[in-house]
Amino acid sequence: MTSGSGGTGDIQAVQRVGQLLALFTLDRPRLTVAEAASLVGLNRSTVSRYFGSLVLAGVLERSREEQAAYEPGPLLLQLGAVAQGQRRVLDLAPSHMRRLSRETGLTVVLSLWGSAGPVVSLVSEVGTGPILVTVRVGTTLDMDSAQGHLFLHFSEDHEALAKYWGSLDPVKRRRVEAEVADAGERGLSTVSAPVGMAVLAAPVFDDHGIAATIAAVGGQPDDTEIATALRRAAFRITAEMGGTEVWRSLIPGGADDVVESVEAS
Repeated sequence: MTSGSGGTGDIQAVQRVGQLLALFTLDRPRLTVAEAASLVGLNRSTVSRYFGSLVLAGVLERSREEQAAYEPGPLLLQLGAVAQGQRRVLDLAPSHMRRLSRETGLTVVLSLWGSAGPVVSLVSEVGTGPILVTVRVGTTLDMDSAQGHLFLHFSEDHEALAKYWGSLDPVKRRRVEAEVADAGERGLSTVSAPVGMAVLAAPVFDDHGIAATIAAVGGQPDDTEIATALRRAAFRITAEMGGTEVWRSLIPGGADDVVESVEAS
């Protein structure tokens, strides 16, 4: 299927896979080899080899309704769910982030889980504090960050987490494990930053688990008002994401105290 690692054969193979996967739509949820070959202009044997490889990788699977046809497999369904969840939180979070930034006077950051750690995906800087902390969208944060601690505790990406834990020396691992456990017990993570400032982060859930983290950057580590406002914002987004029951089950104290705070505000 390829003519060498990194060569034009690899590029052509990826392009062809993209073409074949693009054929599956809501109106056309399954395809036979013959149909796919006709639509992309390839011979049937070539398409059959591609489909066979994609089945082995979990990208496609044989249709239960039509034995000769193929449909999206478990890997595609997983990726689709991830993409849909990320799109939802990116659509819902901005108004809550702006409100939190105005309430606290701080920069507010939303991070999604990436292949190497939390990735800054949205930033709100409408705060009016004397010091403005700027965080660049696209930045991959260290796993030993406030946001990273929350993903380490709540994420179910076991392979990535195991790889990270295995990379630590024993001394650092014990420290990070203690900080992650504390973040899980409080439902809030605090990490000191330069000049006496701190990053406070809270998890955002959808109906499956952790979907993102939201953080206030630049406050004092023991500022309870910022912590309360942050938890309210995280819960508001979680509620709109359909994750209230997940919050109740995973956050100490459930949702009642936060609901009261939200209603009072």
